[in-house]
Amino acid sequence: MKLSTAELEIMEQIWRLDGPVTAAALSGALQDKGWKPTTLLTFLARMVQKGALSAQRQGKQNFYSARITSEEYRAGEAREMLSKFYSGSVKSMVAALYQDKALSASELDELHRWLEER
Repeated sequence: MKLSTAELEIMEQIWRLDGPVTAAALSGALQDKGWKPTTLLTFLARMVQKGALSAQRQGKQNFYSARITSEEYRAGEAREMLSKFYSGSVKSMVAALYQDKALSASELDELHRWLEER
């Protein structure tokens, strides 16, 4: 499942709020975006269609819940990026980050410790 940048921002709020949430609650949490209520409802409907959210009708409101965890989504995105840009090779990805000086010595040490623990 691929989420747009805006959809991911909505998911981040749903994960942060940790539970069924209404569009009104999300609208408040995302008020800095300046989205109209109909825009948010369109995003939510798309996300339900994609399988990222479930919607439960209670009275006049829908309550939205995440169908995947943040960790599951991020793992899928990482696998896709690894496959798309590095032919599935973690070594090639780390080498590219190292060559571009995107990894500091302490990050490399941390990565090394993490790999040894596994």
